[in-house]
Amino acid sequence: MTLIKAIAKAESMEGVLNLIFRLENLGVDMYDTICNDTISFLCKQKCPLAATEVYMVLRKNQLLVTCKSYYSILKGLIDDGKIWLSQLLIGSFMKDYGIAEPKLSNILLCYLSLKDINSALCFLSKMKDNDSSVTFPVCALKVLMKTGRFLAAYELVMGAKHNLPVMEMVDYSIIVDGLCKEGYPVKALNLCAFVKKMGVVFNIITYNSVINGLCRQGCLVEAFRLFDSLEKINLIPSEITYATLIDNLCKEGYLVDAKKLLERMLLKGYNGNTRIYNSFIHGYCKFGQLEEALMILDHMEIKYHDPDEFTVSSVIYGFCQKGDMEGALGFYFEHKGKGIPPDFLGFLHLIRGLCAKGRMEEARNILREMLQSQSVKELINSVNTEVETESIESILVFLCEQGSIKEAVTVLNEVSPVFFPVEKWFGPFHESQKTAATFRVEWF
Repeated sequence: MTLIKAIAKAESMEGVLNLIFRLENLGVDMYDTICNDTISFLCKQKCPLAATEVYMVLRKNQLLVTCKSYYSILKGLIDDGKIWLSQLLIGSFMKDYGIAEPKLSNILLCYLSLKDINSALCFLSKMKDNDSSVTFPVCALKVLMKTGRFLAAYELVMGAKHNLPVMEMVDYSIIVDGLCKEGYPVKALNLCAFVKKMGVVFNIITYNSVINGLCRQGCLVEAFRLFDSLEKINLIPSEITYATLIDNLCKEGYLVDAKKLLERMLLKGYNGNTRIYNSFIHGYCKFGQLEEALMILDHMEIKYHDPDEFTVSSVIYGFCQKGDMEGALGFYFEHKGKGIPPDFLGFLHLIRGLCAKGRMEEARNILREMLQSQSVKELINSVNTEVETESIESILVFLCEQGSIKEAVTVLNEVSPVFFPVEKWFGPFHESQKTAATFRVEWF
């Protein structure tokens, strides 16, 4: 093995394979031992495909493939997500050693977990009933997490229950976060409760992920129930916890409740920040209360929190929604002079508003400035077009030069949902009791 290791270091794994092939032709004594040792070495180096080639040499020469070699190759292939190749070796492994072999049972369970969770759980249960040494397929769970199959990982964990090994909190946290991002916050909450019974305690970062996931699915009541229960498990809500809930209250129009939650946050010793002020500004603009939004903006600047692209875009939308294009343009140019242009949506609302008023030349000028914004260019150029030789940017530049502003707006309207589905934070204005239209906040 010393020679094998030296060649691997000097010539990479290809050199190792070349040596194995040369030794095959020489008929070297103990060739099967050399090959099995090489398989073990290659798998430790995370080269299961190279190990598979050595395995094929053994099979071709009708030499012994050890149980350890089968297991090492299969585990390496499964860890790499090469399930299709694993199936071929499992058949040979079973034929040579039988299902009673513990290593085969464990690797078969890993394989089944990646193919069919129900079959894997059924197999695990039967093997446990037979007092088998088969264990929970941690390797399969890692692969499911690595490949983003968090729902399958959840089903595997919840199905195995008492057969679970001791696992780190971080592993469960990754599954919880993945479930939330995939739109399964209730399952994430179930996993939290299940893991808690096992004595695993999550930190506030994990619960923030669940709260955000619940909010994204419109489950505000459940999010606040979880928020209210944090202190019972000795967890202190963080600034991110408050910011997430405030943002979603504002999006839904519960601005009075959002303001009360902000007061509660400040009493806990946290400070407001640009993100939180943006949530209020955007919420008031969305529901037609531009004066309130401007008052918050003033307070925000007094507190030395600088507005950003999102702030500017929200206020521009508020002006456009009221049909006040002079106010929108004035605000745009004021903040452009401060080096704070709007984002994609801010430009789009400004161009739409000008077009609606028939002010096409001004809309053209704003479009021209929009196409000079680096952030906007990066955004629109990330959209694929059916014509390989043209980018969205080049199409918009051409339409702008031709004065075809309505056509350019049509293109922008097509691009917008790719990044801002249904422009969810700028829905059409409607009267809502939620917003308490006559309510005026005293910002402290």
